[in-house]
Amino acid sequence: MTLSSTDLVWRKFGDIDPYFGVLSQPRFRRKSIADADLEEFFQSGDEYVEQMLTMANTHLDAPQRFRLILDFGCGVGRLTLPLAAQADEVLGVDISPSMLREARSNGERLNVTNAKFIETDAWLAEPDKRFDLVHTFIVLQHIAPRHGLSIIAKLIDSVANGGIGVIHLTYGKARSGIRWISWVKKWIPLAHNLINVLRGRPFRAPMMQMNDYNLNQVFQLLQQSGVNDFHTQFTDHGGYLGISLFFKKANATAKALAA
Repeated sequence: MTLSSTDLVWRKFGDIDPYFGVLSQPRFRRKSIADADLEEFFQSGDEYVEQMLTMANTHLDAPQRFRLILDFGCGVGRLTLPLAAQADEVLGVDISPSMLREARSNGERLNVTNAKFIETDAWLAEPDKRFDLVHTFIVLQHIAPRHGLSIIAKLIDSVANGGIGVIHLTYGKARSGIRWISWVKKWIPLAHNLINVLRGRPFRAPMMQMNDYNLNQVFQLLQQSGVNDFHTQFTDHGGYLGISLFFKKANATAKALAA
């Protein structure tokens, strides 16, 4: 499969700055990250997974434990590894081979033995495999919607009957300044490079795209897949407005009765 421009960017992030690529905060830069920062990085993953699963249980009656979990855009394993404690097996998927190597290393360091990691293209090419929980968080906004919508459709389809899906995406920007800077960086040649210099970054540091999705298109994909039961939670990451969609697929018995 031909790599998109955003795929190439994330492969570069994986090569040069994998932890910053996951959480874009200066203390997580590869050149300066300390053991305490690394501990905080993974602690944030533990806290997120606990909150996410509590939300899924409260609103969708999610099980206390899962058989198979899919974590799309797994990066270095910040969320995949704590998810592994909630399942018999978890599969982490990412476009960056360097990120996946780091994730496997972190799994070995933390003695996680039931997490597997594969590249995105290998997952897309797999026969239809179903998971009890399909999850992605702060990932899709970095993928152009024309490509991301097909990934969302695959993620929804990968949820087993009776299974849970948690898909996060961004849909807008809270301030005009953010919208203007995003537009300039994306469409004016060298603008991103000059902004890098002004912010003290290397001139050729890769650009982290922040794309907005049309929620109507996403809702249509959910409805076409037979999803009727879902819950939403708004997010705001520095003015980038998003939404986490928690949904449950009908089980086989319910589908048969509805038919």
